Amino acid sequence: AVILMIAVLFIYGRWMELSLLHVSVETFEESLRFLQNPNRGFYRIYAFCITDQAVDYAAEIDRLYSVDDDTTLALIEVNLMEYRNGDISQAGLENIDALFKALANKDKQLIVRFLYDLEGNNLLTEPDSLDIILRHMEQLREVFHRGANSIFTLQGLFVGDWGEMHNTRYDSAADLRRLAQKLAAVTGSYLSVRTPVQWRLATQDGADAALAGRLGLFNDGMLGSETDLGTYDMETQGDQRQTRAQELAFQESLCRSVPNGGEVVVENPYNDFEAAVRDLAAMHVTYLNQDYDREVLEKWAAAVVDQSGCFNGMDGLSYIERHLGYRLLINNVKMGRSLFRQQIAVEAVFRNEGFAPLYREPEVTLTLRGADGSLVEQYPAEYSLCGLSGGKDSAKTSPVNAVIPIEELPKGSYKLYLTLRDPASGEEILLANTQDSGPYGYCLG
Repeated sequence: AVILMIAVLFIYGRWMELSLLHVSVETFEESLRFLQNPNRGFYRIYAFCITDQAVDYAAEIDRLYSVDDDTTLALIEVNLMEYRNGDISQAGLENIDALFKALANKDKQLIVRFLYDLEGNNLLTEPDSLDIILRHMEQLREVFHRGANSIFTLQGLFVGDWGEMHNTRYDSAADLRRLAQKLAAVTGSYLSVRTPVQWRLATQDGADAALAGRLGLFNDGMLGSETDLGTYDMETQGDQRQTRAQELAFQESLCRSVPNGGEVVVENPYNDFEAAVRDLAAMHVTYLNQDYDREVLEKWAAAVVDQSGCFNGMDGLSYIERHLGYRLLINNVKMGRSLFRQQIAVEAVFRNEGFAPLYREPEVTLTLRGADGSLVEQYPAEYSLCGLSGGKDSAKTSPVNAVIPIEELPKGSYKLYLTLRDPASGEEILLANTQDSGPYGYCLG
């Protein structure tokens, strides 16, 4: 009887304590707002021809970026034609290093393409020996590693017209594999090749798991025809040849884990707005050229979104911009208190309305602040947001979970905030909810 009475008194005391605790959560809704988030969206191209002549790259980048304040990505083309017959000189390496140091001081992540041709005459400017290209890659090892936090992905394997891996001496399976393996060895970034066939040849149909896990695609013939202007289903692709439907299915699977992007070209039915949205989602496209092809982009701008939800009535170009890459939002928040533990369990449920996933797990921070905004505590969270692949799986959700101990908290009012940051750039990842991110992040409750 004594034990029972003690238990009753304990439960009653705990109930009295918790009855004084009131928990409320915010209600989250989707918005159509523009989000200038890292590693996704439209980009512009900047080309640099490296020579031994010293260049003030800091001033040059300031000048070029001064009219480009609405993108977070830039495609940097670095032409090594000057060194096609041998090693990159010490002066050339110093110029490349200075270029990437200047770029790293800006708030754009980089898509990087090294090449030997900017005019479609690659066979006239490409090195006569594969070993020279491999040597150039090795010489750039330190540049790649110093710029690791700025480089989102590398396009191509240094070869082909405009670096696009066609019209080159080095397109055999053996050469593609040697180039891809070497580039993977000297850089820690994502890589990409021009066609799915090249991906399969370079990775031996995915058997090279280490390379396959980092090798994505770039497509500068995107939506240009049934074959994306030769990207798919060409006789020269031999027994690797596949139809458009097969290659779209291939990309839908592959690009859940590695990035895909490029340029849309040549106005035709394959890039009509609704067809484009369908295929861009299937390919999990993260980034597109903002300046090319203007005829296609203007066609999208003239289209009107006809669907339920917040995007109804928006122009098609704005709709596509908002869905390139990831577009995370909080679906709902739950905060529950435990009777026998002095803690609150928090669950923020996310989904991804974009075409593609995040490819690097974000840094998630949960902070508790007092009524005056003072920091009380930060709490670890459990989550896996990269699994939200977007596209046809936009309805899929994934939770961010945390536990907030309350036993030591003085009596008062508190707010719980959540922030997401890109681990490489440190930039905040904004959410597609109607709520604004405040100085402490998004208030959950």
